[in-house]
Amino acid sequence: MLLLNSISKVIQAFSRLLHVDIACFNPDGKLIAATEEYVRRKGSKVYVPFFNSLYGHHITFLHQPGKMKTCEGCHFINNCPSKAELVQDMIINGKKYGYLSFVSFSQENEKILIENKEYYVEWLSRLKEIIISILRDIDDFKGKENSAQINTNYIFGNSESFTQIHNLIKSIKNSTSSVLITGETGTGKSLLAQYIHQHSLVSEGAFVELNCATIPESLFESELFGYEEGAFTNARRKGKQGYFELADNGTLFLDEIADLPISLQPKLLKVLQDGIIQRLGGTTSKKINVRLIAATNQSFDELMNEKLFRSDLFYRLNVIPITIPPLRERMEDLELLVVNFMEKLQERTGKYIHSCTEEYMKMLSSYHWPGNLRELENVIEYSMNIESETVLTKNSLPPYLLNKRLSHQKAKHEQEPALVEAEKEVIIRKLQYYGNSHNGKQMAAKDLGISIRTLYRKIDKLQIRS
Repeated sequence: MLLLNSISKVIQAFSRLLHVDIACFNPDGKLIAATEEYVRRKGSKVYVPFFNSLYGHHITFLHQPGKMKTCEGCHFINNCPSKAELVQDMIINGKKYGYLSFVSFSQENEKILIENKEYYVEWLSRLKEIIISILRDIDDFKGKENSAQINTNYIFGNSESFTQIHNLIKSIKNSTSSVLITGETGTGKSLLAQYIHQHSLVSEGAFVELNCATIPESLFESELFGYEEGAFTNARRKGKQGYFELADNGTLFLDEIADLPISLQPKLLKVLQDGIIQRLGGTTSKKINVRLIAATNQSFDELMNEKLFRSDLFYRLNVIPITIPPLRERMEDLELLVVNFMEKLQERTGKYIHSCTEEYMKMLSSYHWPGNLRELENVIEYSMNIESETVLTKNSLPPYLLNKRLSHQKAKHEQEPALVEAEKEVIIRKLQYYGNSHNGKQMAAKDLGISIRTLYRKIDKLQIRS
């Protein structure tokens, strides 16, 4: 809060002095502080691949925002509200602190910015120095998204099933036993894991997340346990810490645990039993104190029957089992979830919408939500982006949901085309937002909760064109 308040006050003062809108982002493209007009028009996220290309150029003058070749992939392409921008990378001694931008939203201010470019460049540099000095004075600032506790209100609700989950988490707050979270894709398993960490004995430690579906099998052991210098070809000098070491005195969250290679499962089991790790290529052991939370959307009974997952490891992980119900089984939470998502998405969409019509809610209630909370969030985000008024209506809904509402009574062969269309539309929207470059696809895959390899397969299967 100190970070945001200090920088925000400086930015507001400079904005009043220079009559220009200002925004400051961290290296991940997350808004640190900005003028109110900037947030209203452009939201709180930048097109990261574009801004990454500006690093090392000191100050860049953008005279046609949204219409330049480097803007391809940005959701403001050919429709950017900015008329002109001065962008400066914030780098000191090779360390990246983010981006700083002076922005004109009117033709009058565009003319002033262009005619007085050198004047504004000087003030931009001065503001950069002030902001970096604030960031360097704050010990917990790491040049990326603030590590404050996340708001997980939008995964909870008042249904009986979630009340039971909430009560269970309260009862294990003084425990460090392993937790296994199961549930369909998009139900919020990662967010629940973070919530459990935040309300546990190890909450002061790190929360380290590893998606087991994204790591090549050949790298798994070195990623989990680390390695020493010279352990293998191209190994880093001085070696590297593994995820267990990074999570020492905190929580290690292994998402998609069912994808853990069978060859590594005995080693993970031994670490859970003994609390001791040894780096790849190392000769000494290290005692660690890690609380493990794992999650999957697959059936362990089937995996164990097919000899793809060890039963002894399953029982070690499944000390405290938590099953998140799909959204279709907790529809009494739908209205609360919609309200919380609208609040969460205000900054991202730049739309301050707080309500929806009864018809809008009725349409949502009649749909069966195969993508669960992730799909619901995408629908709300779509609705807020296209709605020009302050209330979401039936016409704000995406076409696939308007035209092909699915119910429990529909036959499976009737559902499949709509599910494919829904998935395709969600992926297209994410690619439009993050861009079609490899970096853009990596961010889209992370947002969708899938691996980059899975995303490429889906793009090919669904015939999504760049």
